[in-house]
Amino acid sequence: MLIKTVDAHYDSEHHIQCIYLSCSLLNIARGTCNLMVVKEKNNFQNKITIQYERAIISGSLGVKDDYFNSLQSQLALKNERPPRLELIINKKLNINKNGILFLESELTTEIVDYKFYIPLL
Repeated sequence: MLIKTVDAHYDSEHHIQCIYLSCSLLNIARGTCNLMVVKEKNNFQNKITIQYERAIISGSLGVKDDYFNSLQSQLALKNERPPRLELIINKKLNINKNGILFLESELTTEIVDYKFYIPLL
């Protein structure tokens, strides 16, 4: 996924700081992903939900506290190339050769691993 926008949020009632990412999908045609990134200790589940018949993904991802603390400044770096995020999920998606996603119902799946790619130069 290409990270298009990044917003930092703080919820004073629940004392939760999070980073909202809006991403465009690379492997799914016309798809978008809205992902909330939080500190691991906040006990959010690493899951995404893909809407039925639409390539719109939403979810949450808990990252190590040290990494979360540095992520906002890393994503604030200006560069010609956008940062990317790769999510590894535990369910196989049905995508044809044109990148069209086919689902029979809404799909919720666990994120088993993730990788951030943030350009430096």
